[in-house]
Amino acid sequence: MLVLFINGSPRRSGTVAGMLEVVRREAESRGAETAWADAGGLSVAPCRGCMACRTRGECVLPADDAQRVLSLMRRADAIVVGAPCYWGNMPGQLKVLFDRIVYGMMGESRGGLPRPLHRGKRALVVVACTTPWPFNIIFRQSAGTVRALREILRWSGFRIVGTVQRGGTKTRRGIDGRCGKRLARLAARLLKG
Repeated sequence: MLVLFINGSPRRSGTVAGMLEVVRREAESRGAETAWADAGGLSVAPCRGCMACRTRGECVLPADDAQRVLSLMRRADAIVVGAPCYWGNMPGQLKVLFDRIVYGMMGESRGGLPRPLHRGKRALVVVACTTPWPFNIIFRQSAGTVRALREILRWSGFRIVGTVQRGGTKTRRGIDGRCGKRLARLAARLLKG
């Protein structure tokens, strides 16, 4: 089994990366193969919105890291996407990545209806927010990021096995025992199907 981890944070050693690392260690301890992509370090040109990829099945722009991540996603049995909350949504680097690989995540029927290309695969979403818990939940700060990621993944056919929203990252660094245990439980669910 291959699990792809996409770190949507530009901070390779931040809270999101730490949360993803907990899940990765658990997945590897259970025999899964893993692959990792840091969205902040990828070279991905922004989408032009030409829609040609919908009929061609490939992007018209020169190949870059977006196609490498898409190749990993196609091979993966499951993915784990992590992102910090930026103004109630995901960071721009992660959104640009998803925009550029939409043709490999979701197709279209002849009538223009969405057709998920990753049906049967599983996903886990982890989000971190500086707004302290429980206010990140009450004010729906991290919920906006979760909603956006779940929308992309669902329309692509992924079955989401869980989400983790960590608030208060400005004052609470690292992953506490409770959060770590929840991440490990969700990793087990991700691998079981």
